[in-house]
Amino acid sequence: MMTVETAKTIVAESGLKLLESKLVARTWGNVSCRTGDKTFVITPSGLSYEQMTAADIVVYDAESGNWEGSRKPSSEKGVHAAAYAQFPDAGFVIHTHQMYASAIGLAGFDRLKLTDEEEAALGGIALSKYGLPGSKKLMKNVKASLATGAHAILMAQHGALIVGKDEKEAFERAMKLEEVCKAACHGQPSTSGQPTQVSEGSALKAIVDSLAPSFQYLAYTSHPATIRTSQASAVIEAQLDDMAQMIGPKLYAVPASAEAVGKALETQDAVLVKNLGAVCKAVDKADGDALTLLTEKACVAYLHTHALGDFVNLSWLDANLMRFVYLKKYSKKSGG
Repeated sequence: MMTVETAKTIVAESGLKLLESKLVARTWGNVSCRTGDKTFVITPSGLSYEQMTAADIVVYDAESGNWEGSRKPSSEKGVHAAAYAQFPDAGFVIHTHQMYASAIGLAGFDRLKLTDEEEAALGGIALSKYGLPGSKKLMKNVKASLATGAHAILMAQHGALIVGKDEKEAFERAMKLEEVCKAACHGQPSTSGQPTQVSEGSALKAIVDSLAPSFQYLAYTSHPATIRTSQASAVIEAQLDDMAQMIGPKLYAVPASAEAVGKALETQDAVLVKNLGAVCKAVDKADGDALTLLTEKACVAYLHTHALGDFVNLSWLDANLMRFVYLKKYSKKSGG
């Protein structure tokens, strides 16, 4: 096993890799590396990956529950501990909020047909029942799924947990998981020939430019799923807990006018714009990037579940509770 200091460095660097790979947004997700039979190092709670250094990584003892470091360990330390306990040869665990795996975790898992090669590459796959982030219920549900021998766990309405012998295998499994889940997603518009950026002079860019002086920072996206969802429904309810936390319990679609978008953004952090995409109100670029990614993911999930006829929404209580906790706690912690 590697030294604690080496493990801390690898984990800190892996946080940036999660962002760059779009496996998480903002401070979501977490990474750990085994350093002993009962110990591992793990990312801290609520700190942005851009600011994270090896000095911020926490040493956690799964047997005693004690930890060492200047920051608190991730609230999901329990699911990491469960993974290491289940697999003695596991050396690295990542918890992601990747887009298409999150959608399959909501609905259609029983339709997911993998080849023998895909199954082997993932080390097995299982679906875990929902539990609030950081809760004992979530840990219990994930532990039961790990007991099946699966190294890739879809955590319903929450994300995914991927276990590997080392960092390389864990990230390879995360990317393979996204690949197979994207191929299995229903109701998605074709991205063939679609621009990846909002073009200069476009209607959405014009709306954003006219509103920019009134807001601290505006981000926007014309991801095909946001356009299709804006056409399909006037409002979508949170199915995934990161949407509930960072966007809110509901995401609304409004007419494509600066007046309608500006009015909606007075009370909402993200809004769908009919036939054009979405606009998000943020404090800076990093915040805006996270909000647009979560908006895109919420729309991918909406289109998938509705195409299957499975309406999987978080309860009103859970959605509002997570939004409250985020506003009072995590949104103020991303800067450390």
